[in-house]
Amino acid sequence: MKNKVGISIFRLTLLCFIPIMFVQSNVLAAKPLTNNTTDKLSSESSEEMIFRDPWLAYEALLTQEVQHNNSNTNNYLWWLVRKAQAENLLYFYLKFDQTLALIKPLLSNQVDNEIQARYYFYQGLSVQRQGNYKQARGLFEQSMSAAEKVGNNRVYIRAKQELAYTYSLADLYDTSLKDLQEAFVEAFAIEDQYLIATINETYGAIYGYMNRYKRSLEYYQKALDTYERLNYKAHIAEAIYGLASTYRYWKKYDQAIVYFKRYQEAVNYTPNTNISYFSAYGLGMTYAEKGDCVNALTYIDQAFALKGLDDYDAELYKRKASCHITLGELNKAELAIKASEAIFDTMPELLGTAWELENQKIRGHLAFAKGNFKLAYQTLEQYYEAYSQALIDNSTSRVNNIRASLELERQEVERALSKQRQKATDLATENREQKAKQQSYIIVFLITLLVVVIIVVTFQYKHNIQITALTRVDPLTGLYNRRYCFEKLDALLEKTIIDKGALTVILFDVDDFKAINDLHGHPIGDKVLVEIAKIAEDSCRPGDIVGRIGGEEFMCVLPRTDNEQGMKVAQRIRQSFEMSAFRDDSQRRISVTASFGVCTTTEPKTKASALYAKADKALYAAKLAGKNCVKDSSIS
Repeated sequence: MKNKVGISIFRLTLLCFIPIMFVQSNVLAAKPLTNNTTDKLSSESSEEMIFRDPWLAYEALLTQEVQHNNSNTNNYLWWLVRKAQAENLLYFYLKFDQTLALIKPLLSNQVDNEIQARYYFYQGLSVQRQGNYKQARGLFEQSMSAAEKVGNNRVYIRAKQELAYTYSLADLYDTSLKDLQEAFVEAFAIEDQYLIATINETYGAIYGYMNRYKRSLEYYQKALDTYERLNYKAHIAEAIYGLASTYRYWKKYDQAIVYFKRYQEAVNYTPNTNISYFSAYGLGMTYAEKGDCVNALTYIDQAFALKGLDDYDAELYKRKASCHITLGELNKAELAIKASEAIFDTMPELLGTAWELENQKIRGHLAFAKGNFKLAYQTLEQYYEAYSQALIDNSTSRVNNIRASLELERQEVERALSKQRQKATDLATENREQKAKQQSYIIVFLITLLVVVIIVVTFQYKHNIQITALTRVDPLTGLYNRRYCFEKLDALLEKTIIDKGALTVILFDVDDFKAINDLHGHPIGDKVLVEIAKIAEDSCRPGDIVGRIGGEEFMCVLPRTDNEQGMKVAQRIRQSFEMSAFRDDSQRRISVTASFGVCTTTEPKTKASALYAKADKALYAAKLAGKNCVKDSSIS
C-alpha cells in the first residue's frame, strides 16, 4: 500500500484475527473444583501449559467443566478465564466471545481483581478486533488498573503493550511508542522473556508502519527466536506472519511468499481450518503488489471464501480492484472498489486515514482506464491533497511527544532505582550481620542496572532523533519536504528587514513527468526525481533551502539573492537538466526538462503564501510559453 512518496502505511502485520470455526468436543460430566484445583488454574504453570499447547490444554479444561454455584464463583470464573485464554490462542473467537459473556454478569467488587484484570484484557482484544479502538483502549486501561491493585506485573505490562498497539492501529505512533517504551522498561526490570518478546513483536509492527523495514524485521526475528525457545505455538505463528508482512511491505515479494507459506504450516496446531484466511490474504496481497494478478485473484477469492475481518477484506477488495483494472475488467473493478468503500463506511475511526483514502486513488486509476482523463486528474489531485493533509495532521504533535518521552523514561528509571534502594534497605534491616556483603551486592546490582538503563536511554534517544528527521525530509529524494521548506521560508522572510537584502524563490516542475512514468514505469520516474534533486542541490549554495514540495514540483529558497542572480541560478539548473544524460534500465537516454518560476522580494512584510503564489504564477506562465524556460514574477 505504501510507496516512496509516503502513501499509506499498512497496519496488518501483527496479531492475526479470524472468527471461529465451531469445534466439536465431547465434554465429560461436570466436576466441582476444589480450592487446590483453583490454585492450579490461577498459577503461572497453567498459563504456561496453554501457551505451549493450547489445543491439548483446551481439551483438558473441557473435561473439567465447572457448573456455577454461589459457593464457588471464583472457581468457576478462573475456569472461564483459562478457557477464554485457550480459545483466543486457537482463534476460536466466537466461543471466546461467548465465554466472556458468561464472565461479565459475575463480576463484582467481591471478585478477585486478577480475574477482573484478565477479563478486561480479553474484552479489550475482542472489541479491538471489531475496529472499536477507543473502547478497546478504555478496557486495557481498566485491566492495567485492576492488575496494579494485586501487583500482577505480567497482566499489567501485557495490557499496556496492547494499549500501545491499539494506538498504532489509529496512526497514533508517537503515543504508541511512548507507552511501549514504558512497558519495555517494566518487562526488562522483571526479566520476563515472554513479555519482552511480545513487546519486540509490537515494535516490529510499528517500525513496519513507519517504513523502517530492516528494523522491523530485526524486532520480529527477536520475538520469533524467543517464542521458539519457549515453544509457544500460537505466538510463533504470529511472529512468522509479521515477518512475512514486513517483507511484503518492503517489496521483497519472494521472501514474503516463503514466510506466508511457512505461516500456513505453523498454524497446524489448531483444528480451526478457517485460519488459512490469513495465509490466503497475505499471498493474495503479495502477488497483487508483485504484479502477478492471475495468482493474486486466485488467492484473494480463496480468502473471500473463508470468513475474515472486515478491514482485511477492505484491503483485499482494493487489491482486487487494481488487478481488474490492470486486466481491463473495469466493471469488476467498479464492484470491488464499491465493496471496499462500503466496509470503510462501517468503520468511522478509519475514515480519513491513508487506508481509506487509497480508495480515492484507485478510483482515479479506474477513471483513467475508462478514458475519463479529466475526472482521473481531479480525483488523483484530491487524493494527494487529502493524503498530504492527513500526514501533516498526524505529525504536528510528533516532536513534542518525542521530547516528552525522554522525560517519562527518566521518571521510570528513577522509580526503578527507588524500588531497588528500598529493597536494599529492607534486606539490611532483616539481616544486619551480613550488611557489608549485602551492600556490595547492592552496589554491583545498581551499577549494572544503571549501565543497562543508560544503554536503553541512549538507544531510544537515537531512535527519537531518527523519527524527528522523518518529519523534515522527503523519503524519496532526501531533500527537505514541503512543511519544512515553508517553515524556513517564513523564518527567512522575518529576517529580510534585518539583513536588508533580497530573497528569491525558485519554483520548478518537471515537464511531462506523467509521460515519463507511463513510458518507462514508476521506478524509472522515481530515479529521475532523485537525479533531478541532486542536480538542483548541487547547483545551489550550502545555505540555500532545496526541497520537494509535492510530486514532481520542487522549490529553492535563496536568501540574500536578488532577481538577476535568481534568474541566473534558475537558468543554470534548467540547462543542467537539459544537458544531463538521464537513462532508463536499458541505458536509453530520457529527455528531461523543467519549467521555472522565479519570484524575488525585498519587502519586509511579504508573506510566504504570497511569495509562493507569485512564483507559482510565473511557473504557470513558463508552462504556457512552451515549457523548458524561466519566467519571473517578482514583488516590487
